[in-house]
Amino acid sequence: MNKAIAFVILSLIVGCSPNTSTPNFSAFNLFQSKSDILNNTKIIPGKRVGEVNSKTTRVDLVKMFGESKLKDDVILEDEGTISLPVTKVNLGDNKNFTVVWEEDDREKLLYVRDFGSAWKTPEGIGVGTSFKELRQQLGDFQLTGLGWDYGGFINLETTKLSQYQGQISIQLAPEQEAISKHPQQHEAVLGDRELSSTNPNWEPLNMKVSQMTVHFDE
Repeated sequence: MNKAIAFVILSLIVGCSPNTSTPNFSAFNLFQSKSDILNNTKIIPGKRVGEVNSKTTRVDLVKMFGESKLKDDVILEDEGTISLPVTKVNLGDNKNFTVVWEEDDREKLLYVRDFGSAWKTPEGIGVGTSFKELRQQLGDFQLTGLGWDYGGFINLETTKLSQYQGQISIQLAPEQEAISKHPQQHEAVLGDRELSSTNPNWEPLNMKVSQMTVHFDE
């Protein structure tokens, strides 16, 4: 059946049906194959994580990925002072991610995090992206010093990707072996402060993206 005709028929059915519960899994997704959904690992900051968007609920995750791929849990945020419900989506092949919810009913999405390395922004930024690659994409940037919960976060506001400020947070971490080999350089970039990416102490630490968090526009 032609997709356009199918969509019109679907719209008429929805329009004539009693309004009981309206899932947020969009009509567009009804025409996507499971393979298309599982292989969509593109992050559009502020908009989408694959087929997940600001209106996605846990019920929608089941439709997209199946119950067997989901695991509900709780995480601690804000230095352990806040407990939040999450649903971990276990897709394997570096495609995993975690949805963080506002309430226990898991109907209001807060943000998405804990991405496997397959997930990338349109610029190719993802977990594992090197410091050198980031400088090529962002230009010179500022990031917080290491050694605390909010260490290694990039300030996107003055970069070439300033449009992503508030939509995605990118956290870097040094390689553990590099810390052992270069303790003085590591100590030089510790603390609650902002440092430039041009600081020479970063280079021997083999810094890479360790965590990304995607927030959605309302």
